Amino acid sequence: MNTTDYILEMNNICKDFPGVKALDNVTFKVKRGEVHCLIGANGAGKSTLMKILSSAYTETSGEIFFNSKLLKSHGTRKRRQEGIAVIYQELSLFNELSVAENVYMNNYPKTKRGAIDWTKVYQDTQNLADSLNIKIDAKAPVNSLNIGQRQLTEIMKALACDAKLIVMDEPSSTLSKSEFDILVKVIDDLKKHGITIIYISHHLEELFIVGDQITVLRDGKFVVCQKTCDLDEDRLVEHMTGINLSQIEAEEKEIHHVSDEVVLELQALSNDMVQDINIELHKGEVLGLYGLVGSGRTEILQSIFGIRDIKSGKLLLKGNELLLKNTRQAIRNKIGLAPENRKVQGLVLSLPVWENMSMVSLSKFIKKGKIDYQNVSTTCESLKDKLNVKTPSINTVTQNLSGGNQQKVILAKWLMQDCDILLLDEPTQGIDVMSKEEIYKLIHEITTLGKSVIVVSSELQELLRICDNIHVMYDGRQILKSNKANFNQEQILHASVIGRTN
Repeated sequence: MNTTDYILEMNNICKDFPGVKALDNVTFKVKRGEVHCLIGANGAGKSTLMKILSSAYTETSGEIFFNSKLLKSHGTRKRRQEGIAVIYQELSLFNELSVAENVYMNNYPKTKRGAIDWTKVYQDTQNLADSLNIKIDAKAPVNSLNIGQRQLTEIMKALACDAKLIVMDEPSSTLSKSEFDILVKVIDDLKKHGITIIYISHHLEELFIVGDQITVLRDGKFVVCQKTCDLDEDRLVEHMTGINLSQIEAEEKEIHHVSDEVVLELQALSNDMVQDINIELHKGEVLGLYGLVGSGRTEILQSIFGIRDIKSGKLLLKGNELLLKNTRQAIRNKIGLAPENRKVQGLVLSLPVWENMSMVSLSKFIKKGKIDYQNVSTTCESLKDKLNVKTPSINTVTQNLSGGNQQKVILAKWLMQDCDILLLDEPTQGIDVMSKEEIYKLIHEITTLGKSVIVVSSELQELLRICDNIHVMYDGRQILKSNKANFNQEQILHASVIGRTN
């Protein structure tokens, strides 16, 4: 293929930070007018490569050609003038200003007398929105827009600078299904207008909706570039992790055994959100709760953990009724919860990793009335290594860790407490594929030790893979129970959406 068929060629890019080689001889090429997906686990080098493209970072070595022109490092504004725009996950909009004012920020058209031509600003913005079938009023203040409309405003902002290549970094992370559908249509329109897009997302299913080609990075190195039609999700995960998923799943099925012993039982349990819930959790079992948002899944976990009052029915632990008044009692009974909102409910982000890991179980480390901090440190270091928590130190402030590593810190907290029952609410939400695989492996490992897990997840494929039984919830009621031996994806989805099994 002729080199002019590529709008972007990043050749043999290396980037060194003190003590770290973030990119190791990476070559990344993008054809004109395509949607090229760039993926990899946290730390793979995606963000570093894009920051080099935008000139926020300067490459240690290598060359970048854009439109067949060798680019020199002259700063992000110069790159934007060259036609390269990056839309980051954290949007850079001024909420008090109008859509049009944001779209033409630092790029306002002027009248012959040098004043800002506000008529042209608003008219051109509206024309731009209309050309992409974006339903946004150019005069509307940004703070009146939903998150999807704000994302589209960022796209218009890039186009107003005559961008020929737009990088979209996790554009769907905060979008609803309907907002994502609008984004897909806009991306299709951008392609029709000859705009090239680099699309970054950890939601693999999206790549097959929007992408023409996919490049995978792993540990700062190029792994593969293939057409989307030649790949599937399992193959992508294998490229990203270097792990053979089919082999792992076969091993999980072969090794995992669920005991007949019932460790937790809900008998006609009701709270203010759910009614007559009946669940038996066995020793060594992974039990899944599936349903739409608001179906009552989280509220079941909250009653088991003592957060939400039980109005009627019983909660039995190893055959004995458990009357929980608070979370401390649940913890004393070796029950742990990794909540859905890990940043607010699961962690104290301003504290270091070791304090978050040990905060529940510090009493175990008291000797002669004093905390044995050396023992605490040794235990935290061991869990950091066991769970592969990527942090420079256990003294690192937890908010500086990625989402996946923050989730591992929460899991480490309950492993340190030696919980027999672990409640996981959306355990892999918003984390990369590599961390997901590590969490799946950990769940498998702790159940082989006789621990039991209840998982709430909006990803049915996740539950189908890791669970022994799945209970489907709808509007606070239990609709269906399905065993691994007869999992039926269509039946589970059907029950979760319409609230009945037929």
